Amino acid sequence: MLHYTSNGVGNTIVLIHGFCEQSTCFNEQVFLLKADYNVITIDLPGHGQSPFMPSFTMNDVVDEVHKILNAESVTSCIMIGHSMGGYVTLAFAKKNGSMLNGFGLLNSTANADSDERKAKREQAIKLVSAHGPEIYVRNFIPTLFADGFSAATIAERQLANEHLTTETLIACLTAMKNRDDSNVFLTKTTLPVAFLIGKNDALIPATDMLQQAASVKTAMVNMLNEAAHMGMLEEPAKVANAIGEFAELCFE
Repeated sequence: MLHYTSNGVGNTIVLIHGFCEQSTCFNEQVFLLKADYNVITIDLPGHGQSPFMPSFTMNDVVDEVHKILNAESVTSCIMIGHSMGGYVTLAFAKKNGSMLNGFGLLNSTANADSDERKAKREQAIKLVSAHGPEIYVRNFIPTLFADGFSAATIAERQLANEHLTTETLIACLTAMKNRDDSNVFLTKTTLPVAFLIGKNDALIPATDMLQQAASVKTAMVNMLNEAAHMGMLEEPAKVANAIGEFAELCFE
């Protein structure tokens, strides 16, 4: 089973981190939300304290998340996914939508990888295979933050994720490259969907997320004006407040 933490009481919020991160990236959101909600954070395969899963798909991770919710006797919740965690969240909503009161994308997208993006994934796989994970992680993580963001926090995230292995990085890059497009699902879902958008996000452009939000029946949109791709660390209180407001909407 994947490693997870559960903090607080009340209705359940599930937070799922992205590629080259771990559940500790949500520490400030957990601290701010646990007085009113049961907040579950999950380490994705090979990240944090979770074991490695070879050649997994997003649906394989969904099954592992489902096991955690069953173990915690959670029958309804909202789920917020950051980046790759958003891809897991979308796959979970497709497969287990009856368990969700709503779900959210934090610096994430319903789009499948474009041909250009797939080529970049392949380049990253070759880089990791040739030079190992340390160089990749050390150079990749700073590119996720807005210019001028705290160098100390970036260094902390590099250190926190230096355990990532070649096998984990390749499995994740492959799973992301091969994931399904979810735009049609967004137009059809009756669940509320939150969009937490980094204004300066180079990986997930704000224009794409705004277009997707416009296609949803019930959407809550929050623009993170100071953030790039790491909203939960760049604007932690604003992200926590947005999640709390979304939870109120979904659980009312």
